[in-house]
Order: sequence, then structure tokens, then C-alpha cells
Amino acid sequence: MHLNDGNEMPMIGMGTYQATPGEQAYITVQWALERGYRLIDTAADYKNEVDVGRAIADSGIPREKIFVTTKLDTTSHGYEKALAATDECLERLGTDYIDLLLIHSPFGGKIVETWDALVQLQKDDKVKSIGVSNFGIPHLKAIQDYGRPLPVVNQIEMHPLNYDERKELRIWCTQNLIRITAYGSLFGGESDRYKKDSMLNYLAKKYKKTVPQILLRWAIDSNFAVIPKASSSKERVQENFDILDFKLDPQEVRVICEMPGNPIKKYWNPINDAEVDIGDTSHGINLKFMQDEL
Repeated sequence: MHLNDGNEMPMIGMGTYQATPGEQAYITVQWALERGYRLIDTAADYKNEVDVGRAIADSGIPREKIFVTTKLDTTSHGYEKALAATDECLERLGTDYIDLLLIHSPFGGKIVETWDALVQLQKDDKVKSIGVSNFGIPHLKAIQDYGRPLPVVNQIEMHPLNYDERKELRIWCTQNLIRITAYGSLFGGESDRYKKDSMLNYLAKKYKKTVPQILLRWAIDSNFAVIPKASSSKERVQENFDILDFKLDPQEVRVICEMPGNPIKKYWNPINDAEVDIGDTSHGINLKFMQDEL
């Protein structure tokens, strides 16, 4: 996947959300790397960066061949705090650079101030690419309106049941060359919906795949990167990666897009909840205002 800063990111990775810190996280990342995954997604909030870093180091795979994503938690917002927290992430991961650093959520506030720290970290070569997670249009526009470079990625919950609900956000990101990484690809945990759906089961039979594999392939064919979360089952880790040898046809993608959402479930959606707190913008050059003066 080509990013708007010129870097490349794998379309499929393994997420380590809920991978228990310690041996489970370490072993699961090892399994993933052995199977062929080259993107590992973690976060300070997951408390397993040490285990992810140890598994990468022990894999024997050159560091530059593995794309590492991690995220700053809400307690690390603010310019100086973000700089210090990133150094701590690097130490826990045991690496001297991060491939993609995300602001985990807009709920920590100080959006532009924290973003300015990420821009500086990229200039300092501590981070190759910078992005966000769980940001809505108002949060993304705050970065844009203050003349900063836009994120390369917005990592959000994305699956067929909330595909239509997030239409405006999807379009805004596409128009502004922000790639979407989808988490919660299996209906955000609504397992009964995908296990029993007749259309998904038909497609699974047609392609000789499982229903979860159909959903992950739908995301890729919709131009989203995917990070199915770690599993204690080696077979599931392997299954989630085995989606690159087939492709849904465009009509099948459209039909899946039209699946009705659950009217009584509120998908995790910070767009409506997190205020747009800019913070101190003096750490970055306000290009927009400079341009207005010219």
C-alpha cells in the first residue's frame, strides 16, 4: 500500500490488541512472522511492546523487512510528552525507529500540538511515517486547517455493518490521500452475524475459504489495510493471512457493503464524542496563516 509520504505499508498485518503481555504476545508475534506477516501493530496502551520487540529481534528477519506500527496513548498528548513517550516506545520495542506512529485517539486532546511532535519525530528519523487512529473529520480538519501535513493513515473500526455510517469519513480520507486501516473487521466482534449470514457462507463455499477470510478479503478489495487481532490459535493466525490468493468480484464487494448494520449497536465511534482540542500550536509553523499573509 502506497502512503502519501512516499513510504509503503503492507496491506495485511497482525494486530496485538488483547494479546496478553508476556509469553502469549511474544509467541503470537513469532507465529505471525513465521507465517509471512510483515506488519505488526501494537500500542503503548496494549502493554506488550516489549514482547513485540523481543519477538521481532528473535525472528532472524532483518528489521527493515518488518513494518512496526505503534500508538501514543491519551496520557502522552502534548508536544514534550509525545516526544518523551516515543523515546519510551523505542526503548520498549528495542529499535531505533518506528515505521508508523499513530496518535491512538483524539480523546487526549491537544491534537495539533501532539501532531507537531510527530512531525518533528519524523524529521529526526525516529519515525518513518505518522498517522492517527479513531479520528473523525473535525479532528483531521484541525490538522489541515493549521497547515500541517496530513496523516498517512487513519486507523478506525471498519466493517460492512458500519460501512455506510462512515461514508463521509471514508470519502474525506480518500480525497485527502489518507489511507484507512480497518480494525474490528469481523463485524466488531458480532460473531453470530457473520457465522450465520447466508450470503457470506455462499461466498466462503464458492472460494473455498472461511467466512472470516471473506470479510478480511472484502476489506482489502475495498482498499483498506487490515490488522486482524492476535489469536492464541496458530491455525487462526495462519488463516487470517491466507487471503491473498483470491479476490472478490466487484459485485460481491458491493453486496457485502450493503449489509444492514445492527440498529441497536453503537459502533465505537469517537467522531461524535471527542471534542476538537487544538492545544499549543507554537511548536509548528502555521503554513496556512503564512500563506494567507503572502
